Amino acid sequence: MAGAAAPSDSAGAGPARAPTVSIVVPVHNEEETIGPCLDAALRQTTPADEIIVVDNASTDATRARLAGYADRVVLLTEPRLGVLAARNRGLMAATGDVIGRIDADTRLPPYWVEEVRRVFADGTVAAVTGPVTYYDIRFPVALNAVDLTLRRAWTLPSRRRLDWLFGANMAVRARAWHAIRTDLCDDRRYHEDLDLGIHLRRAGHRVVFAAGLRASTSARRFRNDPADFWAYLRMIDASYASHSRGRAGSASYWRAWLTSRLIMLFYLPFRALHRTHPAYRAAAPARKNPMAAAPSPVALEGEDAELGHLPEAEAAVDRLTDR
Repeated sequence: MAGAAAPSDSAGAGPARAPTVSIVVPVHNEEETIGPCLDAALRQTTPADEIIVVDNASTDATRARLAGYADRVVLLTEPRLGVLAARNRGLMAATGDVIGRIDADTRLPPYWVEEVRRVFADGTVAAVTGPVTYYDIRFPVALNAVDLTLRRAWTLPSRRRLDWLFGANMAVRARAWHAIRTDLCDDRRYHEDLDLGIHLRRAGHRVVFAAGLRASTSARRFRNDPADFWAYLRMIDASYASHSRGRAGSASYWRAWLTSRLIMLFYLPFRALHRTHPAYRAAAPARKNPMAAAPSPVALEGEDAELGHLPEAEAAVDRLTDR
């Protein structure tokens, strides 16, 4: 998109035009998933203006797979290990008015970019996230229903301005991203997508949930052993505990606290349904390394410090990253 105009909001800009859309895909050791991901992103009813893949120090055949897409995507590298660093590299390089952000195991439906443009035709929208379905689990209707129910429940306290995003299926207006990017937390104990949503809300930006912005993703998180899966869920709590004195508010923390425990209740049955799916391969990685390679010192005070779960989340990231 050489020569593209600087990203801008559409509100008050005269005759409306469709916003340009970039898609950013952070990738770390995703030789099996990146091909289907990019194939789906390239088969859109209205194509994205650019697709940026950020290779995050892959050591498998990911780079070889990406070579076949060299003329259709922008390939960047990020040596600092962690999806946070890779995401930031891609978002900083994106030139679209709106930046879609998906995972390497996300498979977009053909209308995804079209739906993103429709949502951001409303100039008050700064970011959007949507529901996901799962393509590698038996009886997916059950997991899809649980996932959608939880995500809809998370929209209830503040329908017009959410404080969360889901990294496998989201988009953010470029101007909003650049306005708050220096305020974002650089800490592997927190989910980077939740942190982004929290800071967007705190800055007064409008984050919305669009039921029509669907995408498919993998259920491979359930490959993690129970201790790692539980510690990973506790990172949801940590993400909100660290911000509970801000405008995210304590209600968001307790919503996160309850959600992590509800999801854990479904862990064993969904793990079994994933492991018995024909696409399951025991040798495949459970999930990409989730966070930054090293945490920043973040001091929690008062009741936040009393929560006592951040070391557990940090240990989980250590185990997941070392694999």
